Amino acid sequence: MTDAPDRMAGLARPMQHALNNFFMVLQVNLDSIAGTLPPEDKSALRMARALQGMKEMEALLRSYFRLGRPHEQGEIDSGRFLEAVRPVLALAVKKPLKVEIRATAPVRPARPEVDLALLDLVMPARDMPPGTPLLVLDGRAITVNWPADDATEAALRAAGLEVRRDAAETRVEMA
Repeated sequence: MTDAPDRMAGLARPMQHALNNFFMVLQVNLDSIAGTLPPEDKSALRMARALQGMKEMEALLRSYFRLGRPHEQGEIDSGRFLEAVRPVLALAVKKPLKVEIRATAPVRPARPEVDLALLDLVMPARDMPPGTPLLVLDGRAITVNWPADDATEAALRAAGLEVRRDAAETRVEMA
């Protein structure tokens, strides 16, 4: 099926809508049950963990389905953008990806192109020791503490990002 990616992209919005409905109903019901449990009850702790796991899975699925949606380029706060793409970046790295947010700014990333280019950028973090990979957001700039290779730099530029790299880090700037 050579048209599978296009067909899947066409289902991305309805799939996201279905997931939104599912997670909304799940959260309302879990919150309702959690509110009836005494805080000292072990079940309250289990319910809190279930709620946290549900929120993390919702964020991951939103981030993942965003990759298959048609092109769009709207203004968004850089911190909100990073939080939206962060779950899929962490999944790709296969370990915790430390993120520091120093400042945020309005940006207009081409999506999903920038999301996919950032996936390329974080892939080398897989080979780094745990606790080492660091991604810093400072306004419109994202800096990682590893150098990007030529192919990744080309992908970042193709997505409309400005790129500066040296032997120790890579810095990309969103428009």
